[in-house]
Amino acid sequence: MKVQKVGSRGYLFTFDEPYKTNLYVINATHHLFICDTFLGPDPIKEVMMFLGKEKCTTKPVVVFNSHYDYDHIWGNSEFKDSIILAHELCRKVIKDEGEDHLKKYADHKRGEITLTLPNVVFKEKVMFSEDGIEFYHTPGHTEDSSSCYDHVDDVLFVGDNLESPFPYIRILNIEEYIETLEEYLTRDAKFVVSGHDDLMKDDQLLKSNLTYLQNLNLNQIDSTKFSKEQRGIHYSNITQLGELMVKAGNKESALEYYNEAAKLLNEAEESSNVEKLKEQIGKMIEDLSK
Repeated sequence: MKVQKVGSRGYLFTFDEPYKTNLYVINATHHLFICDTFLGPDPIKEVMMFLGKEKCTTKPVVVFNSHYDYDHIWGNSEFKDSIILAHELCRKVIKDEGEDHLKKYADHKRGEITLTLPNVVFKEKVMFSEDGIEFYHTPGHTEDSSSCYDHVDDVLFVGDNLESPFPYIRILNIEEYIETLEEYLTRDAKFVVSGHDDLMKDDQLLKSNLTYLQNLNLNQIDSTKFSKEQRGIHYSNITQLGELMVKAGNKESALEYYNEAAKLLNEAEESSNVEKLKEQIGKMIEDLSK
């Protein structure tokens, strides 16, 4: 576990296994705010032990889940007697799909997990005015995604709405995602904390993520100069959008995304995995073309 002090009252906890993930804690005047809870009770106990040594654990705890993904909520069970705050859609998805995620990603568990739902939900935003803390709905990576802004230190916590090199998209409304990132820019934050990247002291990643989304929305993506990693994320995004379009009954748009995916695969290095993906995409295109 790596710990960084951020501003006058923030602590950034970073775990590298099974993949790099951040928790952000704000030691405010009246409450201790914990943004996301990672993969279970074991890392949370480590975090709380550190905070105890810093004499931060005498205040009421408010836990915030930025979105429903399992790697952001499995430590909730350590805070059953505290406020666990999230957007109303976050609670719904965890309730509907959480047990399945526990089974599907069981090898990522860190300690014995009892699925614990948010117990306070909001639709637009919640303010803790006495502490200068704002939680607000910022749809992007997922429809339920929300963010935290510390008005004292000008720190913005965005969950998975920002990622390098490109954001991962799971919603149809890309314009809504664009609006979220444009709103982030108006905050002019001194520090930006995301779920899986290094602490940001500028808006470089924010602007590059925004440009990617704007170009994707306008169908102006030029993937010829993409790195292997960029190509992989872009492939994931357009196939996800294709799947969402199929579910929405928009076969024509879905076909466009799958054709773009096929083009990416044709540009990729040959491998058994690429060949399997070509077969899968080819079958989807065939079915949609009927």
